[in-house]
Amino acid sequence: MQAKQTKVVDTRRYDNLFAMRTFIALLMIAVHTFSALAQDNGIAVMPGAEYVLRNVATGTYLMKDGTTTTDEEAASNWRVVTNDTIHFGDKEHLYFVHSDEIIMQMNNSGLGWSVKFSPEANQTYVMPSETTAGTFKFRYRYMASTRYLNVEVAADGSERLTAAHTSSPYNDWEFVPTSHPKNYRYRLMSMDRSSGNTKYAIAYRSHDPKGQEIWLSGWMAVPTDSEGGSSTADHVLFSTHYTLTKTSQWPTVSDPIDGLSFTFTSNKPVMVEPDYYGCGITEQYDNPYCAADIMAEESVDMLIIAHDLLRDLHQMDCSTGAFPTYGIGSSQGASIILACQRYVENSPKVSEDERKAINWVRTCACAGCYNPISTLSHYYVTNELSVPSVVPFLLMGMVVGCPDIFGETRAEDFFSEAFLKAGILELIRSKNYSSEEITEAMKNHSVATMKEMLSEEAKDLNSDISQKLLKALGQSDLTRDWSPKADIKLYYHPEDAVVPHLNLVSFVNGLKDRCQGKLETQQTLLSVHVMACTDFFARMIFGSYKE
Repeated sequence: MQAKQTKVVDTRRYDNLFAMRTFIALLMIAVHTFSALAQDNGIAVMPGAEYVLRNVATGTYLMKDGTTTTDEEAASNWRVVTNDTIHFGDKEHLYFVHSDEIIMQMNNSGLGWSVKFSPEANQTYVMPSETTAGTFKFRYRYMASTRYLNVEVAADGSERLTAAHTSSPYNDWEFVPTSHPKNYRYRLMSMDRSSGNTKYAIAYRSHDPKGQEIWLSGWMAVPTDSEGGSSTADHVLFSTHYTLTKTSQWPTVSDPIDGLSFTFTSNKPVMVEPDYYGCGITEQYDNPYCAADIMAEESVDMLIIAHDLLRDLHQMDCSTGAFPTYGIGSSQGASIILACQRYVENSPKVSEDERKAINWVRTCACAGCYNPISTLSHYYVTNELSVPSVVPFLLMGMVVGCPDIFGETRAEDFFSEAFLKAGILELIRSKNYSSEEITEAMKNHSVATMKEMLSEEAKDLNSDISQKLLKALGQSDLTRDWSPKADIKLYYHPEDAVVPHLNLVSFVNGLKDRCQGKLETQQTLLSVHVMACTDFFARMIFGSYKE
């Protein structure tokens, strides 16, 4: 296919009963804390584990459509999908339970109480049984009205679920580990619903840099109809965040700044943003900073799994590609979002069905490290760094992100004795300090230049560790070995002191003749790196990613 000519342009709260259909299943543990409930009553329920629910009196199992069955293998799987607790007073915790994302509700439409199963949910409480250790009761309470989930047995032996007025022997239930587990790919950590929109923190299945299965975390925002069920979005905005080093900054902890793109755009997208490995629920690990392959794989895993949640809870079928994906990212996020586009378009790990469902249309990126070899070489030559903390982030990221290259080599091997004694790596790994605070600490300890922070072996480009580093950096080079299919627009400023302008030049020169979509560039109004990214986000917030 003939390449198109490059165009260079210089220029979280829960609703009350009357909301009736909040999305997520709520099983609120009343009377005791969940830990006390487990200890006192022997209910050993683990987040992410799967169970069938058995009625103690009848011995039958609860199905997701509200019927019962005597066949345990045919019974619906239920699971606790969050390990986060939300306190109401000092006694009650909040948990979520799903069966194929089907939620049990107790409803009162004005004509009496009923039991309903659907992807939409109201609040249902769990309380320990007063009679049988290890069992519990489902209860719904609103003001002075309380109802219990009951099983009524008819004369012909058939059963039906009702919302009973009083407690009865039929109301005792127990969690039984299932003999036919399903491989669920995500679990909910928290949900915030307001103004008809829902924001999620989710955990999702992926792989760490060594290929081991792991749970990672990410943030999602979904616009919905007035009842909080079906989504009103017509596209997906996939965002990869800039450098964040502090626990309080993770997208799942604090709504990301690019989340304003969800809040202020008139045609709100579904927004998806991963925390990254080394952030969020995996913050105990080093972040594979700018290690393009693993960062892309882990991030795209969330995008693919987000389609499951959209189908399960919001009636969005992404399988046909009807909800196209737009990617945005700045600084660290800029290189990652382009790596994600490359991964979606080229990786054999992405199936054709997944590629069709994602339907990647366009990427907008600002001030990214697209050519890490040239970037680090620039730092070596200039020695003086406006944000010196970027260097240890990059070196640590390559070591953790490319274990097949570095083997037994440690990040510590790259740094001078003075740098190690200053405790900078400990500051970074604590996840208690921002990049600005880490930079200040480096300056205070006089380890803020390349000569001061690097070991003698790291300064020798012919050394073993330097050769490993060059190989890893080359593997993360986004400026070659790729023929982008979707459109790309790069924002930059030629005087950016953090991410050298040569990154943009290298990307354009390397790919302009091979781009199958449009490749455009746009100079930002301000030259300071942070302000250039702010300019970029201001454009994205108001929908420029679709222009």
